[in-house]
Amino acid sequence: MLDRALPEPDQVVIRDTITEGIIHRLLHEEDPRFRNFRLCNACGSCTPYCPAQINYPGANGDREYLARKVTAALQAGRRPEINLADCVQCYSCETVCPRSVSIGGIINAVYETEHLQPVFRRMLLERAGLPPQAFLPLYTSRGRFRKFVAKAIRYPYPADTGAVDEVRRLLFHPLKASVFSPPGHPAPKRPLTRPDQVFHLNSCCAFNYPGADLSQKKILTALGVRYKTSRSQTCCGGAPHYMGGAGFADRLLLTARNLTVIRDAFEPGDGIPVTGICPTCSDSYAAALELLSGDGNRAVVNEALGRIGREVSEPGTFSVANVLDLYPLYLDELRRLVETRLSGLRVGVHISCHYRKMNGTLAITPGLQNLTAVTGARVTRSVMEQYCCGGVKNLFDRHQKGLPLELSRLNRLVYQDFMRHHLDMMVVDCPGCELVYDHMGVPVLHITELLALAMGADPRETVYIQGHLTSLSPALNRIGLL
Repeated sequence: MLDRALPEPDQVVIRDTITEGIIHRLLHEEDPRFRNFRLCNACGSCTPYCPAQINYPGANGDREYLARKVTAALQAGRRPEINLADCVQCYSCETVCPRSVSIGGIINAVYETEHLQPVFRRMLLERAGLPPQAFLPLYTSRGRFRKFVAKAIRYPYPADTGAVDEVRRLLFHPLKASVFSPPGHPAPKRPLTRPDQVFHLNSCCAFNYPGADLSQKKILTALGVRYKTSRSQTCCGGAPHYMGGAGFADRLLLTARNLTVIRDAFEPGDGIPVTGICPTCSDSYAAALELLSGDGNRAVVNEALGRIGREVSEPGTFSVANVLDLYPLYLDELRRLVETRLSGLRVGVHISCHYRKMNGTLAITPGLQNLTAVTGARVTRSVMEQYCCGGVKNLFDRHQKGLPLELSRLNRLVYQDFMRHHLDMMVVDCPGCELVYDHMGVPVLHITELLALAMGADPRETVYIQGHLTSLSPALNRIGLL
């Protein structure tokens, strides 16, 4: 009797009972992602901006506002009646909400509890981040495994054993999200100016595109900007968090610990711009600095950091120098550094969701387009500039289900738009977006890779185009770079 499967109706009842228990616990614990849900007045602003259309209007024309379905369910103590797995964690809903209700954050909190990915958390505890093997499922199809092996050998995970031990001790006793408070009125952000030196972050997702990281270092050197790195810096927790492998508090503690590592690399009193090739990292640090501006939150974090002999202080010392904010400060210098104008290249540009989340606006900032234009490439404007690529979370879900070629609605829209405009490649600011485009058969470059090519970088040694899954050779051959 015990080994017989339960009837489907019983399975549904049990699952719903467990889920309602989860909702009650999250509400009772006052998870920060839930705290402002009662401010929702069902205005419907977020519904048309959900790229995954996880609450598509019914045939009768009822808009069935996305936020209303989520917040009304919470007020009744129920699970939102939407497919949480379809959410790509772009946070467009939060970005456009006039009351800053985080529908994406609520979905993330429930999904995190229902679908915790123990493999990602285990990797955080064992390797302090997402090591190469985290991405192995994306390379197991024919012809791709050798690319994985080549990258794993040439670019091993950078964190040292001491850092791994610290992360393990830090996360072994997890904190509840409810111990943290909204930042209220955070200290003014340090304005980003042309820095003499920066801290360059190692990104977990950079494993897939080591050329983006190498290109970034080439550009910084050419601009005369000194960069520092540290093998004690670990994953910021952003990617595991959005894919259900790290909790709200885990992500904050990992980022706060890294801030102490970064602080140690600079002289006291220096302002510290933190840069990197990944907007999810930028978002993690921007969010952490905002939370740490509150004395109470900083005290909770420092009590946990005390277990590993660390303490974070003076969050106002740091600034987030995302590449789309940093490099536009050097447009004239970049133009002079261009050795080969890529004038024969037809490209589209795609700005990542998490960069827009960090800035709190869906408006198209000119940074990516201006930087692309510096190279001489011809930019074709498209709605895909601000649409979601489909998300790394969705990409992993498809591979885990054994359906790697079953493109999501978003993937299909992006691919169709690329083909309709007869583009040579897409240019992105995010290695996660790069991974999604690459897997759907669209030639793609990170903006740092495109800039480096125009500056004379070797396509194979620096940009490492052979590591891409979709060949860039046809386009680069046509303009004489290969």
